[in-house]
Parts: sequence; structure tokens; C-alpha cells
Amino acid sequence: MHIVSIVSQKGGAGKTTIAVNLAVAASISGTKGTVIDIDPQATASNWGDRRQAEMPQIISAQAARLPYILKQMEDASWVFIDTPPAISNTTMAAVKVADIVLVPSRAAIFDLDTLSTTLDLVRMGQKEAAVVLNAVPHRGSDAQEAKAVIAAYGANIAPISMGHRAAFQHSATLGLGVMEHEPNGKAAQEIRELFKWLQALT
Repeated sequence: MHIVSIVSQKGGAGKTTIAVNLAVAASISGTKGTVIDIDPQATASNWGDRRQAEMPQIISAQAARLPYILKQMEDASWVFIDTPPAISNTTMAAVKVADIVLVPSRAAIFDLDTLSTTLDLVRMGQKEAAVVLNAVPHRGSDAQEAKAVIAAYGANIAPISMGHRAAFQHSATLGLGVMEHEPNGKAAQEIRELFKWLQALT
């Protein structure tokens, strides 16, 4: 079982989008993908309620129960933990059980300013982390400038960035992943490549 916790102090960074789409990617690849939603806003759980398909499995849980729930999931290949937009005991619980932590961030200064706090939390948990740039504008130098800021924090950067694409919103409204909604689209390709990169790490 590979456990990926997705954490960020900043709301709207893309935690749920990345969690559910990676879980769909895992399921499409022929393995069992699961999302554990420990965010009180229950965005991933609400997405799951809109789905017609049984997979990926969506589990709504409290952070304190994470170790118990994970012990019951021996058949799961990939588990993605969606966390609330805050640095708290809930977030730390997700970091502690993770094999790798993904830290989504938009390529904007207000988002990048919060990265150091999130990364410090991950380092306290002695876990490997990688920042995933999300909702990157199609034009301009935002991505390169953001990567320079992230590098200054001494953080790893995932080699795949998520573009600012309508497909992510449209698919979420339908309870789908972008690989299901527009399998040949650019958003689907980004998720596909991000999942392949995760596979290569394990």
C-alpha cells in the first residue's frame, strides 16, 4: 500500500482536485485507489456522492482514526488522504502515516508565502515532500518564478504541473476524474504523468 497525504495551509490550492484525480488514475491503471477525506468541508466525499462508479472508494473519517482505518485496507494499492486547509493536529496525523506528502500550490505569491509553514510541518514529521504547482496560467513566467521561490525553500518540486484548465472543474461537477471526462485532454495527460511519477518513486 502506498499512502500519499496531500496537505496545504492555503485553501483553494487544489488538494481535493489532486487527491480524487490521482485516485481515479490509480483505478484506471488497474489498481485499487482510495481517498480518505479528513477535511470537515467533505469536498472529496461530496464528489464521491456524485459518482456513478464504485471506484475509487471514498472514505470520510476523523484524523484520529487514520491508523485504524489504514490497517483495515490491506487490499488497497494507493491511498490518497485529503486534508483541511490548515496546519493542525489533523494535518500532522496525515503526515505521520504518509509515505510521501504532496503540497499543492498555485503559482501566486500569496500561496507561495504559506509554503514554508507547510513544509516545516512535513519536515517535523520527517517525511519526503514534493510541491505540485496547480492552476498554472497557460501564458507568462509564473511557473518559472514559482519554481525559483520553491527552490529557495529547499523543497522538492514535482516535475509535472497542473494547468489552469476548465476540465478539472467540469469533471468535478459530474463526479468524474479528468481521465474519465476528457481522457485525451491536457488535464488528463497531466494527471496521468503525475501518477506515473508517483509510481516511479515507490
